[in-house]
Amino acid sequence: MKKTSYTILVSIIFLMVISLVIFPREALDAAKNGINLWLFTIAPSLFPFFIGSELLIQLGVVHLLGRLLEPLMRPLFNVPGSGSFAMAIGYTSGYPVGAQVITRLWEERLCSTEEAERLMSFCNNSGPLFMLGAVAIGMMNNLQAGYIIMASNYLAAITTGLLFRFYKKNNAKTMYSAKNSLYLTSFQNKKNFSLLLSEAVTKSVNTLLLIGGYVVFFSVAIEFLKIYSILDFLSLLLKPLLGYIGIPDEAIPSFLSGLLEITVGSNLISQLSIPVSQKVVLISSIIAWGGISIHGQVLGVISKTKISYFPYFIAKSLQFVFAGIYSYGMVKLMPLKEQALSVPAFNIYSPKNFTGLIELATLLFIALMVFLITLSLLLSLNTKS
Repeated sequence: MKKTSYTILVSIIFLMVISLVIFPREALDAAKNGINLWLFTIAPSLFPFFIGSELLIQLGVVHLLGRLLEPLMRPLFNVPGSGSFAMAIGYTSGYPVGAQVITRLWEERLCSTEEAERLMSFCNNSGPLFMLGAVAIGMMNNLQAGYIIMASNYLAAITTGLLFRFYKKNNAKTMYSAKNSLYLTSFQNKKNFSLLLSEAVTKSVNTLLLIGGYVVFFSVAIEFLKIYSILDFLSLLLKPLLGYIGIPDEAIPSFLSGLLEITVGSNLISQLSIPVSQKVVLISSIIAWGGISIHGQVLGVISKTKISYFPYFIAKSLQFVFAGIYSYGMVKLMPLKEQALSVPAFNIYSPKNFTGLIELATLLFIALMVFLITLSLLLSLNTKS
């Protein structure tokens, strides 16, 4: 099996290299699109969260959150309280910040390998910056659709997290002691703030470069799949199955593109001449799945850890199904109005609007943390009484 897999992998890479020679213009255009997507959309939206999360971990804030939120996170998701930080930042910043934060928690021994895999099942999601900004406003010009997409994705993630609490349930737990306090952690860290900031920036830049490489690679790979009509062949092959579950024939190629790269797929689906309710269900599902490109980024982030990728794959597959079901129910309960696309896709990423969306993500992060801490304290008081 290993020999066969190796042969297939070498053949695919050889074919891609040959394709670069045969179709240099197409490959160059695809690479430019990937670089533009990474440089002007992904990097500015993720970079502040990478630096902020790294500083909060190094300064001991996450240790304190772990103590406060252990009574909430352990019964619900069977993860340590520090997982609340990964949950909050993963829900408000977007792919793959959640995976990056979980990796750092594992490296700092704030969670075990099994707990990290449980966290990966529900803490690495798309953020409001993408779902409300790029998709709902920039692509669909329908804010109500964005709220349904966001709600269905978050509900799907929470549902998956509740199911994964039983994953390797009997393994040892990470327990917090008095040593895991904010002040003691800060005291034990002998580095001054300027050095901590420099290290945070360095680690963040390295992670962003890794993500950029995956984005460019998959942009070129998707272009070659189109050139060789592989997407058309898969559309024809899967047409009976996808048609059976209600996906229109004209939406199948765009849907398959979304399974590979969610930004491209969401944009293609938003331009189809199908009811907006169908667009919402399809886009919700592919965003919950994350796309092969995001899965590749996650593999790169966890490559130097013992965290297994397979549970994450199962979890995102479940989220794909749950998001579709939840969004279908929501559009039935709250019918959407058809709206013409009057703004170009990604115009939301002008400097003015981008700043507003960063503020939205930050406010959502703070609100979610306050809510989780309040709920945890209430549960603790109720348990004591």
